[in-house]
Amino acid sequence: MRVLVTGASGFIGTALVRRLMAEGIDVRGTWRRDPEPTIARVEWRRLSQIDSAAGWRDLASGCEVVIHLAALTHQTGTAGTGRWPEFWRVNVELTRILAQASRAAGVRRLIFVSSVGAICARSEECVDENSPCMPQEDYGRSKLEAERALQLELEGSVVDWCILRLPLVYGPGNPGNMARLLQLIGTGVPLPFGAIRNRRSLVFVDNLVDAILTVVRYPAAIRSTYLVSDGSDFTTPELVSALAAATGRTVRLVGVPIALLKLIGRLGDLASRFLRIDSGIDSYSVGRLVGSLQVNSCRFRGFFSWHPPVDVTLALARTCSALRHDVSEP
Repeated sequence: MRVLVTGASGFIGTALVRRLMAEGIDVRGTWRRDPEPTIARVEWRRLSQIDSAAGWRDLASGCEVVIHLAALTHQTGTAGTGRWPEFWRVNVELTRILAQASRAAGVRRLIFVSSVGAICARSEECVDENSPCMPQEDYGRSKLEAERALQLELEGSVVDWCILRLPLVYGPGNPGNMARLLQLIGTGVPLPFGAIRNRRSLVFVDNLVDAILTVVRYPAAIRSTYLVSDGSDFTTPELVSALAAATGRTVRLVGVPIALLKLIGRLGDLASRFLRIDSGIDSYSVGRLVGSLQVNSCRFRGFFSWHPPVDVTLALARTCSALRHDVSEP
């Protein structure tokens, strides 16, 4: 089997490519930035060199499955404002073109890795596949439009498809909020998260890769959308305490009012917008820390008879072990 993975050099893509090769699957991967990735035995194609319909058909040609990871992701501060045309071009149009190429090349299945943001960015209720889609940010709106474009292009074709909506993905190599939390824990100073009572779902990257491989190998038609998660949800204080325990540290949590945390986030927005100071604290980051977004992934587990292979305690330990060199010693 040969599989095409777009975004193969990214955080999820790297873990996925290595697992596919370990399973004896040939991989064709795309990347966007220099230098060319160095993962051996992968047939690499640079996205910027694919500038025609024929080029996209050639990219998908000979591949039984296409896994679409490449996307413009969340942007914070001033980098996240006024970028809807770019979100549309990268996330929607690229997905549409890839669906057309998959159809023309006779691909068996197209797997699109989307986001729970296509439903919403925050919710006090647990969301599932029946929840109404009301995305609150440009990223989520572009993912929802990409899902619709894919389904429209593949309607009436022999190409099977599956859309996977993900919550926050974490694991070794993830440079996002979890790495920043570990840095804060490493300082030993009290952290102002004690009053937060949210609940958020996560998915460990190795569990996600296993779920994708399950979809790759599924023998029957799918043509549906699923949510995928570890099934273990955390409040922010619980996550901080779990990360501290995984690194052998203790952490003191202070109950700062949520309204004050949101005010600090807005001040960070102003500093970024008018002073061009990137403090790493803005409304987007604070919103993720204090808001809830819990997903129910039972439908995926039931349909594919799938269970996350890595327990959340071990997943956090592996993540912390890989990121520990970025954490300051107390």
